[in-house]
Amino acid sequence: MPKTVSASEAKNRLGALIGWVREHRDAVIVENHGQPRVVIPPIEEYADYEALKEQRRRQEALATMHRLQAEVSARNSDLTPEQADELADRFVREVIDDMIAEGKIRYERR
Repeated sequence: MPKTVSASEAKNRLGALIGWVREHRDAVIVENHGQPRVVIPPIEEYADYEALKEQRRRQEALATMHRLQAEVSARNSDLTPEQADELADRFVREVIDDMIAEGKIRYERR
């Protein structure tokens, strides 16, 4: 069960609280004026939290890409596959030309 301390106690006993977190493998909740403000978790829990946060970020990015794909498909439903490929090729060439001009990539055409 997490330990709860006041902000002033956390300030005065930070080293001891870190030791408690490591020993008990549990979090310390720091309160200010009786309200929880921050948590000092064990490093293993923090690593798990960061991994979950990254997983959520990737899921949100993937969902955004799927929405964009559906939107683009709906807008371009009148194009033939050949026309769509031609537009995609033109877009890619323009992006590469811009990146070359900005010095972001080096590319020699043959």
